[in-house]
Amino acid sequence: MKLQLTSLFLGLAATVVSAQEQLQTGPFSLHITGKGENSSIDGYAGSCHAGAAIEGFCYSAGELPAGSNSFQYYFNYTNGSSTIGDAPIGQVIWKLPYLNGTEQAYVEQTMGLQYSVNSNVAAPMFGFGSYSYLPLGFDADGKLFAYSYLDDSTFTPGQNPGQGAEPKAYYQWYVCWQYFTSYYYQSVGWSTTDTPHNPTCEAVDITQVFATS
Repeated sequence: MKLQLTSLFLGLAATVVSAQEQLQTGPFSLHITGKGENSSIDGYAGSCHAGAAIEGFCYSAGELPAGSNSFQYYFNYTNGSSTIGDAPIGQVIWKLPYLNGTEQAYVEQTMGLQYSVNSNVAAPMFGFGSYSYLPLGFDADGKLFAYSYLDDSTFTPGQNPGQGAEPKAYYQWYVCWQYFTSYYYQSVGWSTTDTPHNPTCEAVDITQVFATS
C-alpha cells in the first residue's frame, strides 16, 4: 500500500511539473512608437548600463542596430500561467553576456520596476536586485502590457476587492528622461497613474517584433 501511495504522489508531482512547464519565446526586439499625433518617438528599447550587472530599459531612436544583444529580449511563461484572452502572463527577460572561462555565456535577468518615493513614474530595470516583479504579456497586436486584477480606485470599506475581480491589461508606458543609479537616460518609464509626475514623459506603445528570415 505504501508503494502504491508513493507511486501515486510521484505521478501527481510529475503532472504538476508538466502542467507548469517553463516556456520561452524569442529573441525579439521591442519597437517603441509615440502615441501622440505629432510624436517624434520611433525607435527601439535597448538594455543600457546602469551599474554592475544592472541595466536600464533605454530608448534608442531610429533603426534597430543589427546583431546587438542589447536589443534582444525574451518572454518567459508557463503553460499553466494566467492569461488575458489568449495572451499568457509572464516575464520579459534580457540575457546578460559574460565570459565562462574563454567561452561566451549568458545569464537571464528579469524586468522589474525601480520606484522613487516622490514620483509616480517607475523605471523598468534588469538585474539581480530587489526590483518589484512586473507581470507582463503581449496582446493580439504584439503590444506589451502589464497585468493586474485589482484597481484600488474602486475599493470600498470592508469589501474584499478580490471577489469577482477580472484581470485587466494596462498600457501605461512612457519614454522619459530618468535618473537612476547615477545615470540620466532617455528610457522607458511606467506611470502608476494616468498623468506622469515627470514632465519629460511622452506616452508610447511598445510592440514585439520578431526577425524575419
